[in-house]
Amino acid sequence: MTRIEVVVVVTAASLLYLAIFGPRRRKSTSFFSQAAVLAAYTLFPSLLSNALGSMQSSLVKSSMYPVWAISLYVLFSDSITAYSLIDHRQSKRLAYRFLLDSVYLMFIAASISATAASSVGFVLVYVLYVIAWQKFVYRVFASGLAVSSWNFNKMVADHMDQEHIKNKDYDAASMRGYRYLVDWPLRHSKLEADISYAAEPADAAQVVDIEGVFLSQDKSLSPELKDTCLSFSLCHLLRIRFYGFAARSKSAQKKTRDLVFKGLLCKTDATEAGDINYKRVFKVIEVELAFTYDFFFTKRAVLYYGSWAATFWSFASASLMSVAIYLTVNGVMIIVTKEEDMDLSSLARTSTLEIDYFITLVIFASIVLLEVLHQLASRTSIWGRISFVCQRVRQGEASKRKGGRSCCMKFLCIKFKEVLVWIGVHVWTRSSCWKNNLGQYSLLESVHTTTSACSLVMFSCVAPVQKLLNSLFLGDYAAFVHPTRHRVPSVRKPGKPIELDEEVKKALVNFLAFKFITCVDGKIILENGRSSLKSNRADHLKWACDHKHWGSTICKRRKENQVYYILTWHIATWYCEMGALKYGVGEEVKVHLGVATKLSKYCAYLVAFAPKLLRGHHYDTRSVFDAVAAEAFESLKNKKDKYTAMTRLLQDSGTPPPGSKEKIFNAGVRLARDLEDMEVGARWKVLADFWTEMTLYIAKSGNNMEEHIEYLAKGGEFVTHLWALLFHAGIIDQEEEKEKEEEEDEEGNHMATV
Repeated sequence: MTRIEVVVVVTAASLLYLAIFGPRRRKSTSFFSQAAVLAAYTLFPSLLSNALGSMQSSLVKSSMYPVWAISLYVLFSDSITAYSLIDHRQSKRLAYRFLLDSVYLMFIAASISATAASSVGFVLVYVLYVIAWQKFVYRVFASGLAVSSWNFNKMVADHMDQEHIKNKDYDAASMRGYRYLVDWPLRHSKLEADISYAAEPADAAQVVDIEGVFLSQDKSLSPELKDTCLSFSLCHLLRIRFYGFAARSKSAQKKTRDLVFKGLLCKTDATEAGDINYKRVFKVIEVELAFTYDFFFTKRAVLYYGSWAATFWSFASASLMSVAIYLTVNGVMIIVTKEEDMDLSSLARTSTLEIDYFITLVIFASIVLLEVLHQLASRTSIWGRISFVCQRVRQGEASKRKGGRSCCMKFLCIKFKEVLVWIGVHVWTRSSCWKNNLGQYSLLESVHTTTSACSLVMFSCVAPVQKLLNSLFLGDYAAFVHPTRHRVPSVRKPGKPIELDEEVKKALVNFLAFKFITCVDGKIILENGRSSLKSNRADHLKWACDHKHWGSTICKRRKENQVYYILTWHIATWYCEMGALKYGVGEEVKVHLGVATKLSKYCAYLVAFAPKLLRGHHYDTRSVFDAVAAEAFESLKNKKDKYTAMTRLLQDSGTPPPGSKEKIFNAGVRLARDLEDMEVGARWKVLADFWTEMTLYIAKSGNNMEEHIEYLAKGGEFVTHLWALLFHAGIIDQEEEKEKEEEEDEEGNHMATV
């Protein structure tokens, strides 16, 4: 019994951690916090199987065994619905296991009740069964909504197609003409002969869109609430792209582009001297990605779309748990033995009863506390804001048609919701939805330039043993997974994250606005830094942004991978930064220096630790990174002062012959020499603009949407926020069209040559 109690306590504690801190993992990239959530999520089936087996085989039976087991399922259902997207595809297996465990638990309960002196205590089992089934059904529905909500997303896609065709007269600043969907009464949707799910219901006022929200005269709808609705509507657009329904018509691209550049990126005081409200831009994107995270990894979307049923079951669960606590307090637990001749001393019986009482009450109290917290969180969260705004908009439309006010009960209900939403708005506006920092990594600072005695001993001992084990047990297997060359003597440890300051955000937003003003035919083209060099009259540095520099012929996969240019400019930026720290710079240069160095180290961080979020194949990125680290090690080996060593390399380096291949590290050194020849202010202006454009360029890839969603559950990355912003601006679709045209031209040239 002690072993069973320990297993139950450990499992309950891990599930409580998962229920409380699981949804908060989007704010942390810490390895330990992510590993703790993963451990609690994956170990639950094993711990429960161990507990059930011990309960069945134990000679001493407690009537609380099935109660504890079902309570664990209740706690598990209150946690996150998936650790990664692949978990949603295993929802059927999880439901099948839950069904089998339920039958097994009923068998354990029946075997205990058959020898019990009283069956009153087993009311707890049936009460908890109802609660567990209700919560587990919501969990299964949440998984289905995340990967199988084809009907809803097709309906949104059809609505958006019609919206872009019908509403061509619009104003992005006021949102007039933007009938982007916020909420739709799903029960009224229907399938028509033209395969359209977007036919408006008989009561069109039930459909809430962005135009209706922003043009509403309701004073209770603050700008924060309206922007939350805009974020929710933009989240719909991300989801329909995830399901493959995204429209790519030119009219749709123009309207969404105007929404970003003439709506979100408008001037604060509507004058040429006014600044762009970049804080609002990133706040809208932050909340949008928070909706996306909740939709794919929590139950909040299911609770929102089934709000009336969720509210009913919440009160029902609270009532049933009150009954369970009442039965527990009144001492319905008993101890029965499997063997008639087994005798328990009164002291042992009393001690066991006290422990069972304590464990049961703590578990029940935890369930009730989680129920209260979840309900409070749902009412005060961003989902509660959407529910409140939609109710206010619909209530306003109904009042206009009826010419009167709503009933007193509805009025009091809305006022109560308004109080909860007010609390939520003030809590959410003080804290960011995501971690407000940038990952940092410096390649040259991480590469070991000296070999210690310990490293020599480790290498001389481990390498032969590893080679022997590979030859004996693995054969050629290791060559399939890892390259044949030795691993790079570098440290893959990121630097300390820094706060995402306003200057970085402002630089990115201002560069986007500049590209919009100077665009031709409405096409905003982002390059890997070439256009920024042209605008700064630094054409002599374009060789470091040209793929032809790395070879006369180059395949498409290598062409789209930007790791060559990122590392080349990263090495040169590090050298210029060391020179600035040594000799100092003026105050007017520090802003550009800060933007350049922070974005340079962030791009290097993505290369080293999040290559799947970049353009090109992630293994190519890792391979090039290892090769450059090896080049840096060989060039700076046994050099204590890396800056002085690179200064000597700058003096000795020259321009490679035409057509010859140049190592990336040597290219970075040569680029640093070219930058050193420039005036200090111009140098850092060039670097700041280059890294601004490069960061936006690597964020505009539209082929890795699932990877961006996966990273939302791992703390998120700032590049995902930029990716969502560029997607809504239509830049990602333009890039895909441009690449398709380039491929067709290359195929045509090849056929002509043949």
